[in-house]
Amino acid sequence: CPETRFLMRVKTIHRDSTLLPEAPIKASGLILITMKGLLPDGLKPGDHFLAKTKISPVYTFSTPGSFNYKKHLAGKSIFLKGWINSPGNIVKVETLDEVASLVYFPERIRHHIANFLDNTLTQPSRGLYKAILIGDRHDVSHSVLDSFIRAGCMHILAISGMHMGLLAFVTIATVSWLLKRSTRLLLQINVNKAAVSISLLPLIAYAFIAGFNIPVLRALLMTSAFILAIIFDRPGNLVNHILTAAFLILLWKPTVITTASFQLSFGAVISIALIYPLLINLLFKDSTDSLSGFSKVRPLKETSPFGQGILKSKFIKWLLGAIVLSLSAMLGTLPLLLFHFNRISLIAPLTSLLVEPLICFWSLIVGIIACFFIPLTPGLAQIFFKTGSAGLIFSERICAFFSAMEHVSLRLPTPSAVEIALYYILLLSIIMTFHLRPSPRRYAIIVAAVSFVSLLAIPAASDIRRQNSTATSVSVLDVGHGAATVLQLPHNKNILLDGGGAAGSNFNIGERVIGPFLWHKKIGHLDTVIITHPHADHYNGLAFILNHFRPKELWINGATGHDPEYGELLNLAKKLNIIIKIPKTDEILFQSGSTRLLCVNNGSLGMNFPNQEPNINDLSIVLKLETADNSFLFPADISAAMANTLVAAGKDLQADVLLAPHHGSKSSMSQDFIKAVEPEYIAVSVGRNNPFNLPDESFYTLEKEGIRVLLTGRDGTLTFTETGKKMNLSRYQVN
Repeated sequence: CPETRFLMRVKTIHRDSTLLPEAPIKASGLILITMKGLLPDGLKPGDHFLAKTKISPVYTFSTPGSFNYKKHLAGKSIFLKGWINSPGNIVKVETLDEVASLVYFPERIRHHIANFLDNTLTQPSRGLYKAILIGDRHDVSHSVLDSFIRAGCMHILAISGMHMGLLAFVTIATVSWLLKRSTRLLLQINVNKAAVSISLLPLIAYAFIAGFNIPVLRALLMTSAFILAIIFDRPGNLVNHILTAAFLILLWKPTVITTASFQLSFGAVISIALIYPLLINLLFKDSTDSLSGFSKVRPLKETSPFGQGILKSKFIKWLLGAIVLSLSAMLGTLPLLLFHFNRISLIAPLTSLLVEPLICFWSLIVGIIACFFIPLTPGLAQIFFKTGSAGLIFSERICAFFSAMEHVSLRLPTPSAVEIALYYILLLSIIMTFHLRPSPRRYAIIVAAVSFVSLLAIPAASDIRRQNSTATSVSVLDVGHGAATVLQLPHNKNILLDGGGAAGSNFNIGERVIGPFLWHKKIGHLDTVIITHPHADHYNGLAFILNHFRPKELWINGATGHDPEYGELLNLAKKLNIIIKIPKTDEILFQSGSTRLLCVNNGSLGMNFPNQEPNINDLSIVLKLETADNSFLFPADISAAMANTLVAAGKDLQADVLLAPHHGSKSSMSQDFIKAVEPEYIAVSVGRNNPFNLPDESFYTLEKEGIRVLLTGRDGTLTFTETGKKMNLSRYQVN
């Protein structure tokens, strides 16, 4: 069943009461509602309605490197979310009058376009058209989005200055051609300025359809600044226009400077303004006028390094120019892409060259024309949309073809602020060498050389330091209701213990939380992954991890999982040539000096309960990590009976840090087990406001005995770091 997401502007809150009816509470603000099913027929943006929903604060995973969803929504003044089980829990109260509905007119247009597309097109063209026309990517399937990302074409699906610029270009060219058909107009007006002025109308109309959100407004301001400069004969320089648009947006909403969308958009256009003329100058000797705002680019050579014959072709010039344009944007945004997404596409210049004309010159233009025909002649609008969808379908197939190739998309660790700064210093220094005279140019070359050497030296020095390090660090990640623990052991040995969370069709805990944490920690490769037992909340994020971190070994307990996904995971490991092992009880899985990882029980003791079928939780691998001065116990999801069996078997269970068994459930609470462990800390891997009401109250009572009980859902990601004989605890929380 599909899900629908929409914003509700709240005026009153009515609380359920089994005793006496409570008076409505006046309220003001936005709530993001997720509903199972489609909106009731007849309900439009701006209508007053009642909704029965459970409201809760917006939650985000408090794990370093993961996307801060709470901050993202807070930037839109959304602090609460709600869930509606069915459209039957929504009742329309009244429809706005004509004057009041004008406020919601843009949203009603977008809603009408979305409904028309739902009834006209099929996937993937339906979702892609929603993305490029109204800025809504929620209807684009995850596989299609991933194809566009891997192919380096994701930016084409986001409404940007490129879309606005191309729309302006097509409008100006068309209007100019029409106006030039009249001799009278040629004599009486400046046709070019008239065409440029008229192009503002479709740009505003497009922004109107797209909803006037921040990316759309940024694109409109940027494009309008160029157009107005032409109209008033004040061309200035490209960088000044870009910075003017950025200044206006920041003046209105300063917080957007921290968003990936703002940084990437302006990073791309500024780098095009600065780098594109230089690269073109290297290819074509006549291209000596800089668009960057510096004086004039000094040609490094009198002739093109590629010779004059081949570059006389207009098609070749256009082809190289388009590749250079995409390459310039890629160079300017490379560290930002890695910082926000840990991902770059090596074939972006080529795929953008193929996909941009199909979407921007065909599907987008035809789609905008179709929107104007929806209220007039829906049949004609339908024909336009189906005609334009051909470009979208062909683009999707191009992206799918290239994304299927290996190594076209790289996942890399998150660069530090110092590395990002050095990259841009290097880039700016190289650019300056083309504009400075010989004497000061040498200083720019020196700065560039120092920056380049530093960029190479920092990761090399960091790798040497990790290889020689004897420190131990254990991080219990906030993955909601699930389990994922990262062990950073001496000599750069990295082990992931479990890797699962709450299941969701559009949310992969490995891709969204565990992977970003590893990249944030500069971990690009895992040595070992351990699955304590085949329950989904312990492994459902590991397919992504195996694919992108390629561990040498995968340790399992040997039990057969009930879910087919577990078998698929093991098949993936075999396909990737990952060695699958089943540990033996008391086997040492890792040892370096006084640090060792021991298998306390491989699950075999769980087979020995009389008159009882084996519980898959009791077949969990139980591990103990020991250092010279500290120790950690990881009992996975064992029950209290299994915990008591370990005590009775005389196992050495004493540990400074205990990962609470079975996420702190009552069935896993054993006082004898706690006494045998004698922990200083108990870490509970559990989601905030989870439906199971975990951890059980019995775990909180342990605080009276001097044991610190820490919850990932409340305290965030917990990192225990051994420094000398002391163990330091740090908590990463998103407020």
